[in-house]
Amino acid sequence: MVPPAERRGRAADAPPPSTVIRSRFRSIAELGAVGRGTKRQLADDGDDDDDGSHGPAWLETPVRAAGAGRGETPLVDTLLRPQRLFASPGAGDAPSPSRGLLESARRATEARQATEALRREAERAKFELRQVEAERAREREEALQQRQKLERELMAQAQRVERLERDRRWLADQEDKLAAQRRAVEADMAALRQACDARIARADRAARGLEARADDAAQALRRARADHAAELDRCHQRLAAAERAAAAAAASTAATAATAGADDAALQAVVDALRRDVRERDQDIADLQQRLRAQAGSGSGSGSGSDAGVDATPARARVVRLERDLHEQCALVRAVEQQNRQLRDDAQRLAARAARYDQEREASAALAAKVARLEQQLARHADLEAQVDALRQERDQWRRVLQGDEPRPDGAAPESPLAVAKAVAAHRRTIRALEARLEALQDAAAQQQQLLQAAERDAQLCRHERARLEAAAADAAQRAARLDAAHQHALREADFLRAQLRADDREEAALMPASHDRQKAARIAQLEQFIDVQRARIAQLEAGGGSAAVAAAPDAAPDAAPDAAPLLRAYRDDADAARRALDDARAAHRRELDAAAADRQRLQDRFDALERETARLELQVGAGLGYDPRSTRILQLIDNPSAQDYAIRSQKLAALAAENQALLERIRRADSHSAPTTTAAAAAAAEPAAADAPASPFFHTIDNLRAENKSLTDQLEASAKLIDRCRKEWRRKAAELRDVVYLILGYRVDFMSNGSVRFTSTYAADVDQSFVFTSGDDGQEGLMRLLGGGSKAYLKGLSNDIRYWIQERGSIPGFLATVTLQNFEARPAQDAGGDSQQQQQQQQQQQQQQ
Repeated sequence: MVPPAERRGRAADAPPPSTVIRSRFRSIAELGAVGRGTKRQLADDGDDDDDGSHGPAWLETPVRAAGAGRGETPLVDTLLRPQRLFASPGAGDAPSPSRGLLESARRATEARQATEALRREAERAKFELRQVEAERAREREEALQQRQKLERELMAQAQRVERLERDRRWLADQEDKLAAQRRAVEADMAALRQACDARIARADRAARGLEARADDAAQALRRARADHAAELDRCHQRLAAAERAAAAAAASTAATAATAGADDAALQAVVDALRRDVRERDQDIADLQQRLRAQAGSGSGSGSGSDAGVDATPARARVVRLERDLHEQCALVRAVEQQNRQLRDDAQRLAARAARYDQEREASAALAAKVARLEQQLARHADLEAQVDALRQERDQWRRVLQGDEPRPDGAAPESPLAVAKAVAAHRRTIRALEARLEALQDAAAQQQQLLQAAERDAQLCRHERARLEAAAADAAQRAARLDAAHQHALREADFLRAQLRADDREEAALMPASHDRQKAARIAQLEQFIDVQRARIAQLEAGGGSAAVAAAPDAAPDAAPDAAPLLRAYRDDADAARRALDDARAAHRRELDAAAADRQRLQDRFDALERETARLELQVGAGLGYDPRSTRILQLIDNPSAQDYAIRSQKLAALAAENQALLERIRRADSHSAPTTTAAAAAAAEPAAADAPASPFFHTIDNLRAENKSLTDQLEASAKLIDRCRKEWRRKAAELRDVVYLILGYRVDFMSNGSVRFTSTYAADVDQSFVFTSGDDGQEGLMRLLGGGSKAYLKGLSNDIRYWIQERGSIPGFLATVTLQNFEARPAQDAGGDSQQQQQQQQQQQQQQ
C-alpha cells in the first residue's frame, strides 16, 4: 500500500498525461502499421516550431524495417512471411481451399486479438485520463487557494497604504496644532515680557528714588565702616570661590568638548565604514542578479533547443518544468527587487518625516529655552523687589540711626558722607562683577547642555543607521538562502526523475523484453547527458566563466551519434571539466565567504564599540536604557527641559537656603555680641523699635521666600490632587463607555496587554467564541484587522462570513452585526434544548425516587 504523500509525490513527478496517452496511441498505431514497413505519426505529434525543422539528427527515432535489435527475427518478416501448415504446390498450380480458410481464420484471430488489445489500452487510457482530471482538479483548487491568498495580501497592502495615509494626515493635524500652540505661547510670552518690562521699569524708578534718598543719608554711614569692611571681606571670599568654580567649570567644559569631538570623529568613521559596506553589499546583490538573469537566459535557450529535437517524451516535460522553475525564480527575484525599491521609498519618506519631527523638536526646545529665560527674568524681578524692600527697611534703620534713636556701641563719631558713598559704590561694583560672572557661568552651562543634546541626536542617528543596515543584511541573507534552497531542490528533483526513469526502463526490460525499446532508452540517456552538459555550463556561467569544451559539445553531438562510446567519453570529459570548474568556483565562493565572515566580525566589533559608546552617551544624557516601544508607553519624559530647569532651580534654592541659614546665624551672633547692655532705659527705648520692625532687613527677605515657597508647595499639591481626580474620572468614564458598548452593541470589550482588543458577544454560547482585533502593526495606525479568536473551530465555521465581510468588503461592523444576528437566532434553540434536557433530568430523578 503506497502512502498518499508518496502517491502525490509520484503523481507530481510523473510526465504530463497528454504525453503518456499520445505515446500509448502511437505504440498501438505502430503495431497496426508495422506490417506495411512504415511508421505513421499522430495529428498532435508534429513539431512545435513553425519552420518544420526536426532538430539535431542524433535525437531522431530511426524507423527500421525490423522491430528488434541485432540478432533477432524482424517483426515485418514474421508478419509478411507466415509459416505454412501444408506444402505449397508448384508455381503453376491453383491455391488450396484449406489454406485460404486457415489464412482467413488466422487473420480473424489476429484482428480479434488486436481489437482486444486496443480495447484494453483504451480502458487503461480512460482510467489514466480520469486520474489526470482528478489531479488537475486538485491543482485548480490549490491555484484558487493561492489566488485567494494573494488577494488577501493585496488587500492587506491596500489597508496598510490607507493607514499610512491616515497617519500622514494625523501628523499634519498635529503639526498644525503645535503651530497654533506655539503661536499662543509666543503671544503669552510677549504679554508676559511686556508686564515684566513694566514692573522692571517701576522697580528701576523706585530704586533711583531710593538711591537719591540714600545719598541724602550718606553722612550717617561712618558707624557701619567695620560692618562694611567685614562684608567686603566676605564678598572677596565669595568672589574667589566663584572664580575657582568658574575655572573648574571651564576645565570640565574643555574636557567634555574634547571628548565629544573625539566621539563625533569615531562615530563619523563608523558611519562611513558602514555606508561603504552597504555599497559593497548592494554591488554584490547586483552582480548576483546579473548572474541569475544570465542563468535564466542560458536555461531558456538550451530548453528550446532540446524541445525542438525531441518528440513528446517525459524528458522534454522535465526540461520544460525545470525551465519554468528557473523563470519563476527570476520572477521572484524581480518581485523582491520591486519590494526593496518600495521599502527604500518608504524609508526615505520616514526619514523626511523624522527630519520634520526633529525640526519641531528643536523649535519646541527653543520655546522652552525662551520660557526658561522669562522665568529667570521673573525670578530676577522678584529678587529686585526683595532688594527694594530690604533697601527700604535699611533706609528706615539709617533714618533712626541718623536721628539718634540707635546709638553706636563703640560711641565713635559718624564718618564723612564721602567715605560712606565710596564704600557703597565699591559694594555695588562687587555685586555687579559677581552677577556678570554668574551670567557667564550660566552661559557656559547652556553651551554644555547644547553639546549634550547634539551628542544625543548623533547617537540616535547612529542607532537608526545601524538598524537599517541590520535589516538590509538580513534581507540579503534571506534572499540568498531562498535562492540556494530553490537550486538544491531543482537538482534533487532532477536526480529523482532520472532515477525513476532508469527504474522504469529496468522494470520494462525485465518484465516486457519484447516491447522494450532500446533505442528510446539510448535516446533518453543521450538527453540526460545533454542535460548534464547544460547544467555544467550553467554552473560555469554562475562561476563567472565558460568552457570551450562545454560550448562545443552540442555541435559535436550529431557527429558522435553513430558511435556512442566517443560521445560518452566526450561527455565524461566535459563533466570532469565542469566538475573541476565547479570545485574551483566553490573554493572561490568559500574564500569569499571567509572574507565576508572576517568583514562581518570586524563590523561586529565596530558595532559593539558603537553600542558601548551609545550606552555611555545615553547614561550621560540621562536616557532610559530599558525602554521598549512595543511594551512600554511613554507618559512623561524624566529628563526633559522642564525637569532639568526645575532641578537646577532646586539646587540653587537649596544652596541659597544653606547660605542664608549660615548668614542668619552669623547675624544673630553679631547682634547678640553688639546688643546694648549698658542701661535698662536704652533697652526700654529699643523695645518699641524692635517690636515695630526686625533687627535686620535679611529677615524680611527670608520671610518673603518662605511665604513664596509655601504658596508654590500649595499649588503643587493642588495640581497633584487635580491630576488624581482627572485620572479617576477618566477611569470611571472608560468603565461607563464599556458598559454602554456592552449593553447597546452587544459586545464586551477587553483591552489586552499587547495592544490587542478582544470582543465577546452577549449571545455567545461559549467563552471561547470571541474575536481578537489589533491595530498599529507595520505603521498601519487607524485601521483594525482580525488577528484570531478563542476557538479555531468557531473561526473556521465563520470563514465564509470573514472572507465576505472583512477580506472582500473591509467592514468589521458588518461582520460583527452578522455574527450577533446568527448568535441571537441560535440562542432560542439552545435555550429550548437546555430546557428539554432539564425536563428529562427531572423526570429521571422522579423515576429513581419512585
